[in-house]
Amino acid sequence: ETMPKKGGKGKGKKEAKGEEGVELTDAEKTAKANLRIEALERELVQRTDIMNRSIAAHNEMRQRQAELMQDFDKEKTDTFAITADMTRQYKAMQEELLKRLNVLESTIQEQKDQLELARQANEDLRRGKDQELANKDAQIADLKQKMEDMAIEFGDMLKDTLDKMSEKIEATSSEWDKDTGVDVQKKLDDFNIGSMTT
Repeated sequence: ETMPKKGGKGKGKKEAKGEEGVELTDAEKTAKANLRIEALERELVQRTDIMNRSIAAHNEMRQRQAELMQDFDKEKTDTFAITADMTRQYKAMQEELLKRLNVLESTIQEQKDQLELARQANEDLRRGKDQELANKDAQIADLKQKMEDMAIEFGDMLKDTLDKMSEKIEATSSEWDKDTGVDVQKKLDDFNIGSMTT
């Protein structure tokens, strides 16, 4: 009956010993526990700091997103204003040219009527009127050509302006997408966020 008791005492002493087989005193056990607590507290402080920096980075990203959206809205408004202004200018020039064209056409028609009446009286006058008529026709053709050239030029200018604005908007959108994707993940990686989940 005494043998099992000795075995039991030996097992109890082994559990009270340290890693090197030396029995730890209560003070050593307390010191070891305090060291463990301090290590856990430091780890908690470190993780808290990482979390705070992550929150700050997230808030900065949201602020950047808001700024990009404001820039995007401003670019869109500016594009609309520029397009509207160019359209107004084009319409004004077109109306002016149409007025001049109508005046010239009316003049030509009147001169045609006068020429027909004068042809019977004087052949020389007819030739002069024919020449004047030809000049007016040339002016009309020139004005029509200028209108067509102006319309083509305006179309090219408008397309170029819209293309440039679209490229600028796409660049802003791409920068926002980049900042909200890869850069944020990089910032999270820099802050060792992954270690908090392990």
